[in-house]
Amino acid sequence: MTSKDIGTSGHSSIGASGHAQVLKTSASIRGMGGRDSQRVSLFGRARQSFVRSGGERGATLSNLRGTTGADFEAKGDVERTNPNSAGGCGCLGGGSRIDTDVIILIKGPFCFIFKNEAASTPRYAINLAHMKAKTQSAPSGRHPVALETNLGDIEYEVYLKDEETAELFQTTVSQQAAAGETDEVRKRLGHGHLLNKRASIRFAESVATKKIEDQPEAPVSTEEIFANMNVPGAM
Repeated sequence: MTSKDIGTSGHSSIGASGHAQVLKTSASIRGMGGRDSQRVSLFGRARQSFVRSGGERGATLSNLRGTTGADFEAKGDVERTNPNSAGGCGCLGGGSRIDTDVIILIKGPFCFIFKNEAASTPRYAINLAHMKAKTQSAPSGRHPVALETNLGDIEYEVYLKDEETAELFQTTVSQQAAAGETDEVRKRLGHGHLLNKRASIRFAESVATKKIEDQPEAPVSTEEIFANMNVPGAM
């Protein structure tokens, strides 16, 4: 084989191979772009359904999990407590509201409470920013984690099936609360446009903005009932 033959052969081989590689790479990039567009389109349709229905559909578990999954998900009981209550029997209307056997899902700095797997939207959402999670002693085999404000007021008690799940919940709340607080600081400083959030996080945020309004009211405590009673002869 002459040097001319070698040069021609080598050029043809390399050129064909390189061209094929370029085409493969371009197709791969287009594929990635197509998948991103499909995800954005999926969340866009879900958001439209959520908005048009007034928050009654479109925010399913599957939609909120997104393609990367939830940051935390488990079944448990969620108790809405009164931060001003010092305890009591509840016989006068005090006490708390408990949602039993619900699905607890954390996506970004938000905790969503679902009635069941088939629910078309969460019952309500909790903003985890400025919240702390603390594990409590386990009564009757349950493993409670208190969700409390930075001032130490307990807003919710979350009861999970085992110690490992409770610890994972506590860790996830701490991580996502810190992330949410950081986002708030950036927005306050006018840097909100620099936040590069995934489509699934943006969708979760839009759902949470509405569903936070649906949180159950803190139950009236026994102390508050007595404080508001009209005592005969008292002025």
